[in-house]
Amino acid sequence: MSTLCSGLPQIVRWALVCGVAALALNAHGQRSAGGSEAVPSQLLSDDERIDFCTQMHRASTPQERSAVAARMRDTLTPRAKGQGVALPPWVLAGRPAGEGSDIPGLSCQAGAARPRMPTAVPAPVPAPAPVREVPERKPPQHEVATREPPGRSPASREPSTHALAANQSAAQSMPATATATATPATPAMPPPDTSARNTSPNDIPVAHDNHGIAYVTGGVGQDEVAAFRGLASGYNMRATFMTGSGEYLSGVAVQVARSDGTVVFNATSDGPYLFARLPQGHYRLTAMLDGAPRSRELYVPARGGVRLTLVWPMLHASSTN
Repeated sequence: MSTLCSGLPQIVRWALVCGVAALALNAHGQRSAGGSEAVPSQLLSDDERIDFCTQMHRASTPQERSAVAARMRDTLTPRAKGQGVALPPWVLAGRPAGEGSDIPGLSCQAGAARPRMPTAVPAPVPAPAPVREVPERKPPQHEVATREPPGRSPASREPSTHALAANQSAAQSMPATATATATPATPAMPPPDTSARNTSPNDIPVAHDNHGIAYVTGGVGQDEVAAFRGLASGYNMRATFMTGSGEYLSGVAVQVARSDGTVVFNATSDGPYLFARLPQGHYRLTAMLDGAPRSRELYVPARGGVRLTLVWPMLHASSTN
């Protein structure tokens, strides 16, 4: 190769060198441009990445995709400035990266983003059945009343002649209807003690928010957990709140709005469960706890319901009390 090049004029050799260098710079520029299109994933939480991928996948027109890109720009711009991270030109311009629904850097697949870490969200573990202490069995009251004490002689069980005569004369002086009921009746059983009875679904109060939406909230203690299982079928939106370690949370402010921003429901949970009866439609649910928001896009069907679990990975239940 060196022999071949040495036989060429010097100007031709310089032209070949410049051409090779230009090709290398062009390839490097294309690689850099491709990498700069990716959204810095550290600027978004897993929930936000999934949310943006879902919105972009559902967007069916260029205008809807541009609206999603504009929301990403509004979300990412202040964070990128705070962390000194450069954003892709398409994000700064508030327009989609391409014609499809993919978002570079977020690994969107069929409208959802792969989590950066396989953080397994523990499913709510059914509360174990309450263990009741079984008291020592005592004979029923009517058995105690009619049982003969031990050691009593047979003669003591036979009434005396004087007692028989008195009973016969009293029976003759009473009306016939009274004679029929004169035999001693078995003492009535005492009413059952209801103080230890488990909480039933009817014990959970039904509230209404300022929009007239019926809801129930709670789930503190094993009895309430069992009661909420019985209530689940009556509510088409069922939300659970927990930490990343599986601890249940309460005091979560919940707001549900339509796609146009109209708020249709808001309430604060008294426990890890909040069930509501919403009209059929597409909604965006936003939950806020200690300044940390969580949001979900959800669809409430005409029949059946939707269940969702909102997780705050960095919180502990003790820190929210």
